[in-house]
Amino acid sequence: MTHILGFDCYGHDSAAAIVRDGAMLGLVEEERFLRKKHVAEFPRNSIRWCCEVAGIEPRELDHIVYYWNPRLHRKERIAHLLRYFPKSLGLVASRGDKESRMLRLGSTLRQEFGLTDRTRIHFAEHHLCHAASTFLTSPFEDAAILSIDAAGEWDCTWMGVGHGLDMRPLKTISFPQSLGLLYGAVTEFLGFNFASGEGKVMGLAPYGDPHRYLDEFRKIVRTTDDGGYEIDLSYFRYHYLGRPRWFSPKFHRAFGPSRDPEGELTQHYKDVSAALQRRTEEVGLHMASWLRKATGLNKVCLAGGVCLNSVMNGRILLEGVFDEVVVQPAANDAGTALGAAYWLWNSVMRQPRTYVFEHAYFGPWFEEQAYRSAIESTVSPDDAVGWQKVDDAPERAARMLAEGKIVGWYQGRMEMGPRALGNRSILADPRSDEIKDLLNARVKFRESFRPFAPSVLEDRTGEWFNSDYPSPYMILVYDVLPEKRALIPAVTHVDGTARVQSVSKAHNPRYYRLIEEFGRITGVPVVLNTSFNIRGEPIVHRPEQAVECFLKTGMDALFLGDYMLTKAVESAARLMTDEQVVAAHASASAMDNQPV
Repeated sequence: MTHILGFDCYGHDSAAAIVRDGAMLGLVEEERFLRKKHVAEFPRNSIRWCCEVAGIEPRELDHIVYYWNPRLHRKERIAHLLRYFPKSLGLVASRGDKESRMLRLGSTLRQEFGLTDRTRIHFAEHHLCHAASTFLTSPFEDAAILSIDAAGEWDCTWMGVGHGLDMRPLKTISFPQSLGLLYGAVTEFLGFNFASGEGKVMGLAPYGDPHRYLDEFRKIVRTTDDGGYEIDLSYFRYHYLGRPRWFSPKFHRAFGPSRDPEGELTQHYKDVSAALQRRTEEVGLHMASWLRKATGLNKVCLAGGVCLNSVMNGRILLEGVFDEVVVQPAANDAGTALGAAYWLWNSVMRQPRTYVFEHAYFGPWFEEQAYRSAIESTVSPDDAVGWQKVDDAPERAARMLAEGKIVGWYQGRMEMGPRALGNRSILADPRSDEIKDLLNARVKFRESFRPFAPSVLEDRTGEWFNSDYPSPYMILVYDVLPEKRALIPAVTHVDGTARVQSVSKAHNPRYYRLIEEFGRITGVPVVLNTSFNIRGEPIVHRPEQAVECFLKTGMDALFLGDYMLTKAVESAARLMTDEQVVAAHASASAMDNQPV
């Protein structure tokens, strides 16, 4: 047997994945262990967990693959630094430590895990890892590939084609021409964190008027006839000072001062977010259209942090640029751990492609006894919480949802990627007008504009949304059918859209049964699904964390496997005191503003 471990770190979203003879065994992000979102640290906990899943010690690994090759494009990087010297000393300071730690990774791995010569260590190209994570695990023999993120070793966008075991670039766009850095820079201008708050900007955009600043953004990022784009760098300073010193005075003359993270979200900032989002969609569609013509293929595999932009992804599919669109759920850097392993197994070792990515449930799990122990050790008599083991948790949960209760749902293996997909979720009734504000204010403790996603039975998706194309990873945005919007207002965004998760009976029968039962009771085969965490914290990992989150928020019930916990006070979310809400918001805000 051959065990390959892929991992990433020193950027953001550190993670590790384990593959045995081409079969995917597990992937987990380090943030779940450290309880700090988007961590960049060396993922020692994730690596050890992956080896436990495989039943081996780290020193028994045959291959370890890192998601970055720090020796690539060194001449280009040096030339860029010299071009902007001495101002570029700021960029050296911001990136130099990261590269030196990468170059020492071999010794770090050997010291941490006692590796011997048995284990070979490999460095893979960043965008090839992104490409491999989506193409080599897809069902396609041939497909176009589009990878867009902030930056790899030098390239920021990789446009290519996959055939069999191989992936080759057709066009690359290099630093500092970065769509990801543009979106990240404006994310910080709007008062959110780079590599963390981009999803907030996407959710805020529908509240703004894109046309107010769209012409300005079309000046900032211009599409080219060869399928690419160019950033007008006169608006920025990141290319020689590094982040967070993003902007030149020209940018602020065009858009005004940056928003304080705790400042008011005025219409001005909503309009900026709307224009940024619209221009990102336009540029993404431009590149995808060029790829369709250049390859002649009707299938595309997407990856890279920018391809977590579910609105852009949905447009690539719904506007017919490609007939089939694949995006794996950890499209950000966490997914490169998966891609690194398959790049080595398939493209380098020339092993046949036998694995197809069909679901996201590859994270840690706990046995029933751990659930009971978590309850007994965490719940005190003062909490006024009752608990019992039930025969049909999905049916019980569905009935509670139909009664208007907010339910924590902790089941099976954790999902990979940033979005909860029915195993570490908080659920609610999508028919309620008030539930969205209630969840944001008294359960999630986050901004009021943040939308919630619908989970719908896969075979009934087309009855509620304008596409029945499977969207299992909540990474495509569809229109809610006009006649259905009044029926599911809690998951219909202000612009009539929704970030859809279609739920497969084959891949998550327990969650499917819950939604099915809710549909039987209410006539609506859709539930509201949001991640099991509060603002500023990662999705819960251990059962104890799920119980703690249940106790300190306005959830009414929690299901840990077959164990059901309920609060003595009905509709706890509605009855939290204002003081409790303010305290929880302050705690969540403090965690949310930690630097990435």
